[in-house]
Amino acid sequence: MRILRNARVAPEPGGTGEWRTVDLLLAGGRIQAMERGLRVSGCPAEETDLEGRVTAPGLVDGHVHFTGATWDEGYTSKTPEIFLSHFLRAGITTAVGLLGMGYGCEDLKALAYKVLALRDEGLGAYMHTGNFRFPAPSILGSPGEDVVFLPYVLGCKVALTDRFSSHPSLEEFCRLSSEVYVAGLQSGKPGLMHLHVAEYGDPFAFLEEAHRRSGVPLDRSLPTHCNTNADLLEQARGYALRGGNVDLSTILEPDRGCLVSVKASKAVEQLVAGGVAPERITLSSDGNVGLPRRDAKGTYLGLYLERTDSLLENLQALLRGGFPPETAFALTGANPAKRLGLYPRKGALRAGADADLAVFGENWELERVYLAGEPALEEGRPCRFSYFERDLRDDGKGEGSCSR
Repeated sequence: MRILRNARVAPEPGGTGEWRTVDLLLAGGRIQAMERGLRVSGCPAEETDLEGRVTAPGLVDGHVHFTGATWDEGYTSKTPEIFLSHFLRAGITTAVGLLGMGYGCEDLKALAYKVLALRDEGLGAYMHTGNFRFPAPSILGSPGEDVVFLPYVLGCKVALTDRFSSHPSLEEFCRLSSEVYVAGLQSGKPGLMHLHVAEYGDPFAFLEEAHRRSGVPLDRSLPTHCNTNADLLEQARGYALRGGNVDLSTILEPDRGCLVSVKASKAVEQLVAGGVAPERITLSSDGNVGLPRRDAKGTYLGLYLERTDSLLENLQALLRGGFPPETAFALTGANPAKRLGLYPRKGALRAGADADLAVFGENWELERVYLAGEPALEEGRPCRFSYFERDLRDDGKGEGSCSR
């Protein structure tokens, strides 16, 4: 049992709009109580005074390549598996793993094994079945069966409008999305179609036509990488205004070598200024991929390992720029948790929610992380690690060395 005293808590989206300073009682992996002047008798509890530090739900990252991802630079361009501390340094307490475009070297069973390992290490780990291609691969024989029978499988990934995709027809996509949707209804999950979109064609017109033909609700599709370039972001704005949800990838930004992309924090501001309701927007890292870097002139510098740190960095950019904290925290908390069917166990700070917390200090620096009520990061440094992680001497600070 643990008590966190004097936590400064932002209002939940749709709440009273008032900040509060409260005490949190953490036990059994959950927030058991949340009130001012909390008193507990009869049971010993370890107490920590947060001294008014802002305390928020741990970040929810809906797009991470747990087992690595391949790129188009040959055999050596596949990234390694991710470690627990890489999530903790970014304040991430819940994450969804998925596969990329690699033939043969990216496997759903290996991904499921990694999900179970991360769960044993304390992370709220889940996955999507499928990968870039169509027909979508599965573990049990079909994506629908994966969603129904595997508790950690929440939906299915497929790629649209990308040179690496299989370019499924409208009819093929409707059949797959209907299968996953019905599987979600059976299993009490969202049955989410997590969709890689890029700079080719109009993925949003495709999705809206699929919705009209299939009857599957539009919010059961989540297009990601919507900030790949300014034109795609403007298309995404129209889609969101018509009732769709959009996801922005935080590794995409000009300073990271994606010269035509729009930095996710800037994209949020543009979407909101353009009339999009913040609850339509989520941020995810697309972490643990290799990303080509280029200088301002477009000269290729090499392939770099991008971890999950960019999710925290973009959240901090919004907070430091004066974006309302309760809205900013929802972009990495309540909103993705709702898309994934995990809210309010995840993405919420209330009695009954999982005790997955991120504590911020001066200038929104991340100071502490709690997983299921237990310390996982203190004074900005992880205190929990994956097996063998420290033996490999991986500092996990965000960027690996250049591979070329």
